[in-house]
Formats: sequence, C-alpha cells, structure tokens
Amino acid sequence: LNEWSDWQLKNLNAIVWLYRGETEKYQNLLHAYRDDLYCSAQASWNDDLIDAVGATEDDHDQIKPFHEICDGLRSLIETVSAEAKKRIGDAAKKDRKAIEQTYEKKTAALRSILDTAQEARWLYEKFGEGEYRDIPGLCKVATLAEIEEKGWSLTPGAYVGVPPTEDDGVDFAARMKEIHAELLRLQAESNELMDAISRNMEEM
Repeated sequence: LNEWSDWQLKNLNAIVWLYRGETEKYQNLLHAYRDDLYCSAQASWNDDLIDAVGATEDDHDQIKPFHEICDGLRSLIETVSAEAKKRIGDAAKKDRKAIEQTYEKKTAALRSILDTAQEARWLYEKFGEGEYRDIPGLCKVATLAEIEEKGWSLTPGAYVGVPPTEDDGVDFAARMKEIHAELLRLQAESNELMDAISRNMEEM
C-alpha cells in the first residue's frame, strides 16, 4: 500500500501536462517546489539550512539545484544526528529525554524538507525544464498499433516495461563473505559478553 503524498500526486499530474504540451503548468510546479524549499529554509532561521538550500537571495528560483539541496540536507541531518548523540551522551540523566525530543523534532523537520527536495529532484531529473519523454518503468506514449499488437490490453506494465537495473559495482559474493565474517565476529563478542555477565552474576 502506497499512500501518495501531495507532491507525488502533483508529479504524476505533471507527466500528463507534459504529454498534453501544457508546459506552463509544469514550470509552475517547479516554481512551487522552489518556493516551498525557500520558504521552509527561511522560516527556520537556521543558517545551515538556509545555506543547504541556497535561500540567501530574494529570488526563490535562484536556490541551488535540487540534487545539491538533497545532498546538503542529508549532510545536515547527519551533522544534527551526531550533535544530538554527543549532547545526549554528555547530559545529565534527567535532561536526556528533553534533549532527545528536541533533536527528534529538528531531524523530523529536516527530513520533511528533504522529502520535498527528493520529489523535486525525481521530477526534474526525468523531464528537465519541461520536455516529455518515455521513461522505462514509468510512462510511455503507446500508439494504437502497439495496443492492437498486445490484444488491446491497457495494462500499463505491458508498455512501460521496467527501469534498467543499476550496477552498484559491488561484488555480491565477496560482500556476502565480508558480512558473514562480521557476523561471526559479533557472535564471538556476544558470547564473551554473556560469559562475563554470568561470571559477574556468580560473584554477586
């Protein structure tokens, strides 16, 4: 079950707009993305977030490219998470819960902005400034002749196909050996820890 977000639904509409040649609607959606990211950064009063989005200018459309915003936000979330871990570790026990909740709100807000940026990136990387094209696994303009060849089937998968599988360059067999070795090491450490706990319990 996928519950579509508002941005995802707008992205699907945008594909139809481009097919129909309604480029202006598509451009307006890109502007809406930039406007939302800009306003979210400005409203935060967070200099790091403003810098990650590039919301230092008055023109909303002059923010950073979507892929750079995504990278910047991920880096910022990692920084905030590391900062939270340190502060919680250094804090007195009675203060830890409050600090943890504060940082959870911060990271949740950043992740929400990142979700928006990722949807913008998804759309822009496929259709740029507004030119429809067939995308394997997503959309295709099928001719009546093609539909007839498939027995008049209107099942989308018969036409759009599947997206190409990306090669991440990882040797699966070698990686599995590494994971197995790591698992054995962790199991050995776990056994040693249990032995130590048992000895301590006996001494007590």
